[in-house]
Amino acid sequence: MLSAPLLYLLKANAMLLLFAVGYFGLLRRLTFFALNRAYLLFGLLFAAVYPALPVPALFAAVALGPAVTWTLGPATAVVAGPAAAAFDWPAAALGLYGAGAALLLARLLGQLVSLARLHRATRPAVAPGGQLYRRLAGDGGPFSFGCTIYLNPDRHAAPELAAVLRHELAHVRQAHTLDVLLAHVALALFWANPAAWLLRRALLDNLEYLADQTALRTGLDRRAYQYQLLRLAPSTGGSSLVSPFSFLTLKNRILMMNQPASARLQLLRYLLAGPLVVALALAFSAAHAQMVTPTPAAAGAMSKPIPTDAVYYVDGKRVDVAMINAFNPKKIESMNVLQGPSAQALAGQESVGKVILVTTKANAKKPEVRAFNKKYSGVSVVAPKVGSALPTSNVAAPALAYITKNYPGSRITGATAAKNAKTSQPNFRVEIAQGRRPQYLVFDGQGQPVAE
Repeated sequence: MLSAPLLYLLKANAMLLLFAVGYFGLLRRLTFFALNRAYLLFGLLFAAVYPALPVPALFAAVALGPAVTWTLGPATAVVAGPAAAAFDWPAAALGLYGAGAALLLARLLGQLVSLARLHRATRPAVAPGGQLYRRLAGDGGPFSFGCTIYLNPDRHAAPELAAVLRHELAHVRQAHTLDVLLAHVALALFWANPAAWLLRRALLDNLEYLADQTALRTGLDRRAYQYQLLRLAPSTGGSSLVSPFSFLTLKNRILMMNQPASARLQLLRYLLAGPLVVALALAFSAAHAQMVTPTPAAAGAMSKPIPTDAVYYVDGKRVDVAMINAFNPKKIESMNVLQGPSAQALAGQESVGKVILVTTKANAKKPEVRAFNKKYSGVSVVAPKVGSALPTSNVAAPALAYITKNYPGSRITGATAAKNAKTSQPNFRVEIAQGRRPQYLVFDGQGQPVAE
């Protein structure tokens, strides 16, 4: 089962990919630049919050048979000693992903610091017509950030300077800096997804299209304005955070300026690209909620008192049975059973039959809890003859919890001993029934699901 952070990233990246398909498949060449901006911003924000939306199941869950309970039947395990801790691949993948995100966020912070230094190195000036700006030195190209325009007037003739100011003023008045920052933060969050890089580039390009469109509406000659753009070389002294000037961007800007205005009928594309993606996402979430929502019978089964003839430890601390009876099973990460001398040594009682170790999701990653589990969770199963039938009560508690969570409304109809073809380790093949159709699940001796 995927951890909550990995499941969030999987859903969010899948949603971002859908929005990218919608944009590049339907909207990229439309001249409704303001609507494209809204679509792109909504896509980035929706992808970030979508996995956390509380979407209810489409239909009420109906139990198909007796629910699986938490009953811990006669144990078949004896302690052989501490087991070697398996490498936590999901945690490693999450750590790698977090390192990439942290690196990009650090780069963004560095760009902001560099921009602040550049700001201190400039001085305020007033252009003809009364427009305020900050005067750049050297060959830095024009750009804007927040409410400030940066340029070197010595690099531009009077007509070109007027066009540059109108273009940058459009960026300022339409608050394009917020879009830029959101695009960079989203890129850091979804850096492993190619769609994030494509949507960031699309958003920055679309802001240039909007500024060009606004500047031309002030009365500038279209052809003269395009020639002025061609004379402006890509900036070498501006901030890399806000200087999208490149030959590819320039080519696309000229193409979009010469693109015929999109017909109003093309607005129907937004009804496909936006609502359809959102509807698919919500339908998937509702279907997923339907799959994982426990039936009333299952919920009742999980709330039944568990055996009282054992000693219980929760996150390495001994607790009484009353606390276990009131414990919410949804908070459990894993359960293990100790018997024999190891159980007696841990509990300090010669008469104790078994010790049940419960690890909660909230504390599973704590060093002291992991150390305790590593020391006491090593369980070796006495392997019965392969293919022999086993009492269903021998199914370990973690396996019961797994079945209850992922197959609500099912019932256990049988269990047989098996052997993993790859590892030759003893496994247990559990037959469950949902309605009339049987299914088979394989678990190891500790009740953890395995793939054959």
